[in-house]
Amino acid sequence: MLKKNHFLVTIMSWALGSLLFIGCSDDDTPNPTGEPDGTENKTTGYVLTGTTSSDTALALYVEELPEGGVVDLSQGQDFPRFFPLTTFDNALYLARPDQGAGFSKYVVNANGELELEGNINTVDASSFRIAIRDRQTGVFQDRNTPDIISVFNPETLEVTGNIDMSQGFVPNDIPQRYQNFFFRGDDVFAPIRGNNGTTFTSFIVHQANLSSNTFVGDTQREGNMVSSIESIGNYGQSFVDEQGTLYIPDAGNYEGTGIGGRVNRILQGSNEFDTSYTFEPALVLNPQNVFLPNITDFTYIGNGKALAGVNAETPQEAIDIVQNAGGVQNLTPEQVQQVLGILFSAETARWCVLDLQAETVTPIPNVPSVSAFPSGNIVKDGADYLLPVANSSENAYYRFSVATNTAAKAFDVTGASISGAFNIANNNE
Repeated sequence: MLKKNHFLVTIMSWALGSLLFIGCSDDDTPNPTGEPDGTENKTTGYVLTGTTSSDTALALYVEELPEGGVVDLSQGQDFPRFFPLTTFDNALYLARPDQGAGFSKYVVNANGELELEGNINTVDASSFRIAIRDRQTGVFQDRNTPDIISVFNPETLEVTGNIDMSQGFVPNDIPQRYQNFFFRGDDVFAPIRGNNGTTFTSFIVHQANLSSNTFVGDTQREGNMVSSIESIGNYGQSFVDEQGTLYIPDAGNYEGTGIGGRVNRILQGSNEFDTSYTFEPALVLNPQNVFLPNITDFTYIGNGKALAGVNAETPQEAIDIVQNAGGVQNLTPEQVQQVLGILFSAETARWCVLDLQAETVTPIPNVPSVSAFPSGNIVKDGADYLLPVANSSENAYYRFSVATNTAAKAFDVTGASISGAFNIANNNE
């Protein structure tokens, strides 16, 4: 739970209150073990991850999911952290599991073990965002150089270029950090936040072109926003529909005023937010939920539909603490921690189907409620999607069938609290 807690403290503490050339180092080349080639890595199967009581990460490869059975993560490999951000060509890309500065590429070797294939070094150890467009092109940001998006080759991990983003609008000229990267064709769109954690009163997205490695422009939508690695499309690239419309969700406002979490869209042929589109799923689900109307883990599933975790309410206990203090700005550090604990543990959110055209929100039957900041990620498995359910009584994945619009428990997880599941046969899903 370490990553989620760190994320929640960062967000709620606010809401409740030269160019360095970067590349693979000599000792971070592919196949660092020096073992001879000839054994093939796994190309299908699943990597499941969990967080232990000591805040380390366990990662386990399984060839097949045990439908109706159990995955025991205690049999997995132990890492200081292990939070993949995307998969491509059967490899996992993530911030370095050893907590060093940079990003790592992991594969599953012929023995079913996770194996480091190489690293990309950065200066700033807090750099956290990397994404893959295709076999030749990926991007990341070293927060030591906040005005730069670095482009690299996912196969070789060689840095092939740097995009100067200094022309992008940032309020008060605060150095930015990029919260995610969304690809559409040759373009990459990246929501910003202050590099020091500052949030802005607009949701601002920078755009760059990957053919020319140049800055294109920016677009913004007024309203308080908190953009986080968990809540803003935390995994993969399921954000573009069949017509080329790009959906970019944001977490919305956590102060109890202003707008809720919103799904924004940029229509095909446009580089600007469609200002006529104002879909706020949590407020559609419950118009009275003005204190914590957030959404998480948005995933486009086709035919104008998406999946997301949608918070339905805010625990009255947390509201009472804030109101009795006279507002979030008056909370003591102890009260902040108390409120965080309530919000994190309360099971107030539902996995829902979003109709992006009709702007409706439908909770998925037979799937238990989860935290407003749910652990785990949605993962595509064939025509179905696996939904994580980690609450006071469950540590499991549920299988959602798009064809039948039904869900049932797929399997339980033991040995660690769920933090992720990854189908290595999928690219960015």
